Formats: sequence, C-alpha cells, structure tokens
Amino acid sequence: MIPWEHRRELGLWRAFRDTVVLSVREPRRFYGVVPEERSVWSALAYGLVFDLVVSLLGFAYTKVFGGAELERSIAPMMPQLRELVPKAPELIATLLSASAIGSLVVTPLSYFFNLLTTTIMTWIGLRLARGLHTSFGRLLRMFAYASWIQVFGLLALTGDIFLSSISFVLVVGFGSYYWLVIVRESQRIDTGRAMTASLYGCLVTLAFGCVLGVPLVLGAAWLLWSMFQSTPILPSP
Repeated sequence: MIPWEHRRELGLWRAFRDTVVLSVREPRRFYGVVPEERSVWSALAYGLVFDLVVSLLGFAYTKVFGGAELERSIAPMMPQLRELVPKAPELIATLLSASAIGSLVVTPLSYFFNLLTTTIMTWIGLRLARGLHTSFGRLLRMFAYASWIQVFGLLALTGDIFLSSISFVLVVGFGSYYWLVIVRESQRIDTGRAMTASLYGCLVTLAFGCVLGVPLVLGAAWLLWSMFQSTPILPSP
C-alpha cells in the first residue's frame, strides 16, 4: 500500500515519513503498486510539500543573507548607480524583497506546471510508443510522489557555482532515474520501450516549444532592433 493514502489510519506524520522512505528505498516496489482508484489531490498535496519547503528556505535565506551578498557584489558599481539613481540601494533592496515574495507566491503554480508538463510529455510519448497501459491521472500521481527530488535544489540556495552545479546534476540524475523506474514499473514495459517513449515525448515537446517560442523570440529580436534603430547615436565629444 501507499502509506500516504492511508494517513487516517497511520497518522499524518507517519504516513508522510513512510511514503518518503518507501519511494526512495524501494522505487520499483513503490511505483509498481500505485492503485488506479485513488484521488489525485492527495498525491498532489504530498508533492507540493517539498516545493514549498525549498521555496520557504530560499525565501528565508534571501531575507537574511541576500541583501548583504547583493551589496557586496555591486559595491564597485554603487557610486555610478547613485549618480544615476540617488535611491539605488533602497530600490535594489525593495526589488530583492519583492522577487523573493513573488517566487514564494508562485511556487504552487510552478509546481503544478512542471508536474503537468512532465506527465503530458510522458503520456504522449507512451501513446506514440504504444506502451501506455494506465490512465493520465495515475501517471500524474506517481510523478507527484517523486517530487522529493526537488529537495536537492537546496544546495543551490547560496548561489555558489560548485554547489549549484552539484544540485543540477543531482536533480537531473535522480529525476531521470526515477522517471525511468516510474514508466517501466507502472506500464509493465521494458527499458527500451520506456526510452523510446521518452524520445517521442521530448521530440513532441521540442516541436511544441518551437511553435510557441520561435515567434516570441523573433518578435523580441525585432523589437530590440527597432529600438536600436530609433535611438540616435550621439557623436563623441
């Protein structure tokens, strides 16, 4: 059974803890038994916890250390900034605080967007590879149960290049591994069919991204070119 889906009997904390331990230590067993009939909302709430933890810690770090780190980084340019904008330090502090609050507020939206994107890509890939044997809702629930991988993002909070690189590698590496386990175990297909589904899904996502993204990029480039052309170039004194 999935402990989180029996939290009334087990208790909230024990169900959460046992679900994390089981999904991390025994992923093949865990993702091979996720039932069809359960509601998707409990799994979504479970996965959202990890994104909220990362966002809250990131918000706290920004509020405590972010201002001082930003001041140190822009200290050499501060005299020039003060000449252009007398209240530059106050404005920068306000923007930093607003950015941290905005990032925290949009966490649920970014969580659902990323989860839906991954599930849709996988569902389309499995359909094209003729390896889909479960519902869209079940796939969505299983990817929600793998959201604990986002905890590796805590390593990037400090902005250190080395730790950020490690964070990226861990998220991508564990994400790829658990994606493969989820697809293979839930659909009862072999690794080759799962990789084929991944390739199909990536190609469809790339094509969709090009359809939406290329016009936006061309429009932005045209706007920048128009602004550059309309800006008079002053002769040097």
